[in-house]
Amino acid sequence: MKELWIKQLSNIINNNYDLMNIIKIKKEDSYHFLYKKKNIFFKVKIPLIFIKRIEKNNYKDPILLQFIFNKKELIKYKKYNSNPLNEQFIIPGMIHKYKNRVLILITGICAVHCRYCFRKNTKKINSIKICDWNKIIYYIKKNLEINEIIFSGGDPLILNDKKISLFLNDIKTIPHIKILRIHTRLVSILPERISRNLLKIFSKCKFHIVIVTHINHPNEISEELSDKIYFLKKIGITILNQSVLLKNINDNHKILIKLSNTLFNIGIIPYYLHLLDKVNGSKHFNVSENKAKKIMKKILLSLSGFLVPKLTKDIYGSKNKKFII
Repeated sequence: MKELWIKQLSNIINNNYDLMNIIKIKKEDSYHFLYKKKNIFFKVKIPLIFIKRIEKNNYKDPILLQFIFNKKELIKYKKYNSNPLNEQFIIPGMIHKYKNRVLILITGICAVHCRYCFRKNTKKINSIKICDWNKIIYYIKKNLEINEIIFSGGDPLILNDKKISLFLNDIKTIPHIKILRIHTRLVSILPERISRNLLKIFSKCKFHIVIVTHINHPNEISEELSDKIYFLKKIGITILNQSVLLKNINDNHKILIKLSNTLFNIGIIPYYLHLLDKVNGSKHFNVSENKAKKIMKKILLSLSGFLVPKLTKDIYGSKNKKFII
């Protein structure tokens, strides 16, 4: 019998036409969006269960704008490219950018397609090959300075429990690994993914697990998510959140203050607020660094320090993030 989250995941909308009909976008408001059954590149993808969080008849809804195909995506601009972070793989699927940690693209599949995704051009990856995984494990075992592994993608939690368990069992054989960090949006999109079995798998790990959620707006936070965060924290998992600063979605200090407070109330610590990574087709989401600084100054006046996410940006070719505030 299929788990609930798998059933939810299989029931998706994959084009603007159906999405706009479900949300009941008026014809006079639809000119912003590509009104086709199929998109040429990087399909629309959003589970029906999550669409319930989008306000009907509102083409400016902050959740809708993150996932609907905008005609502006077709315009090409200088300084926007297909690989804005210039990610370099020393083994297929693995990046060793920082001394003490490696990042592994464990899968290329996501539950949703964020239109501003900086890895939208690597979505052809389905899952890491076993031969490459074995090379990665060997590499980590030989590098004693590495004490943290980051699972990214795609979305690591889109893998089934059996696959996740197999990966974790291999990591358990490396004594110098102290932290496993999992970057995921699936927890907020489909909270049911945090099943009893997954909690059981996590609870058997000797290393510390850190889950980093990706939530950009307080409207994305549900009671179901709050319940699941409680169970994750109960087994000792640290939960952080990273957001992207997005024009017309969350580029407002009041929204970001509400986001930080709502996150903290359910047990998630605000961690990063990223400036946009300049991937092709995302310029209409961009918020200038100057505006971002002004927003952060207002946030600092209204929130305790531990509730203020670090404003940061990645620079093409740089080995480190740049912290702005």
